[in-house]
Amino acid sequence: MASYLSSWRFSRLVASRYLWSRRTDAAVTIITAISILGVAIGVITITVVMAVMTGFQVTLREKILGADAHIVVRHREGRVEQWRAVKEKISTISGVNSVAAYTSHQGLLRAGDRATGLIIRGLERYGAAANQVSGYLKNGEDFASAVERHPIEVTLPDGTPDTASIPSIIIGEQLARTNGIEIGEAVSVLSPQVASSPFGLVPKFRRFQVTQIYHSGLVEYESGLAYVSLDDAQSFFQMGDTVSGLEVRVDNLDDSGAIAQQIIGALGGSGGGFIVQDWTETNRAFFEALELEKKVYFIVLLLIVVMASFSIISSLVMVVIEKRRDIAIMKTLGARTVAIGNIFRAQGAIIGIVGVSVGLLGGYSLCRGLQWYRFPIDERIFQMSSLPIHLDPLNFLAVGVAAFLICCGATIYPARRASRFEPAEVLRHE
Repeated sequence: MASYLSSWRFSRLVASRYLWSRRTDAAVTIITAISILGVAIGVITITVVMAVMTGFQVTLREKILGADAHIVVRHREGRVEQWRAVKEKISTISGVNSVAAYTSHQGLLRAGDRATGLIIRGLERYGAAANQVSGYLKNGEDFASAVERHPIEVTLPDGTPDTASIPSIIIGEQLARTNGIEIGEAVSVLSPQVASSPFGLVPKFRRFQVTQIYHSGLVEYESGLAYVSLDDAQSFFQMGDTVSGLEVRVDNLDDSGAIAQQIIGALGGSGGGFIVQDWTETNRAFFEALELEKKVYFIVLLLIVVMASFSIISSLVMVVIEKRRDIAIMKTLGARTVAIGNIFRAQGAIIGIVGVSVGLLGGYSLCRGLQWYRFPIDERIFQMSSLPIHLDPLNFLAVGVAAFLICCGATIYPARRASRFEPAEVLRHE
């Protein structure tokens, strides 16, 4: 009998009777229900916020890596010579999916009386980066056909109409909207490089035809990044047969750092003059800020569960006071101090399990509802048109474990108070 009174099974049985028995004081039942509801609301809030923060993190990473490469290879001198041989060396490394050359220069785009500074990037017509840009173009057109030269009508100085073939340029939707540029319109691009003329040094400029407008969802990119073919960029910026660098895409993003080290070794190590940066290094500050914000939100929102734990403490203290006679009788019959404390620890655990389970189920359901509804947000501010929701099992596990531990921690004081009752003192006054 004494062994059963000291068992965990006995403590759980008594705890469940104290919580759900009809003879329990109504105030205790109400406070218990409020405690469960408070824990559930806290868990729902945390899971939804974590799903949204993870969604922002994942979506922005996909968008940024869609516009940028996983690994960028450049040269300290600014230009990569014999880039085809370098490209061949990188392509042989295990884990590398594709390698494409690119050029990148600053320029000034002028349309009518408006001028905007931007980055002009030249891409290989059939490279991986070009294929990525193709996914952002309207009407399903691919990059190679979009940068083909198209004849336009011009007027000669003597007034005679004629046609001319000028290079093509692809601009972002935000830039087109800001400057009122439409597909088919001719724009002027000025280069920082200067050319000698009878009038002295003048900026070099060239006419381009806007053949496509891309939409990537990243407003900053769309307002300041334009694409042209690699050969047109080399010609306009007088690069000859050199490029600004090589964009490398890998099979597994998590292997980017290790593959970057292999590329450095294949290109002659630190003495080769090459600079190799993977995506984690290029965007380190941005992603670290997102991760820090996510952790801060998690810690702050846990305070909701902490507040609910005070209700658990209140309900358990009331149960201890109400059941002090039962506690004295159980101790008289041989129940140990630990077993008495376990009764109230089990009560807190039951409240925690029920509250956390309801909260996780409610949070999952709400996240699914938000995914289905696609809650709209301002794309110009958040770089996406709808609220991103990403259901990560680890987030749900972390929230559930943290909330349950807080509920268990709330039982420490009531359990200690119940276990310190002296049977003789309690029964003397009953």
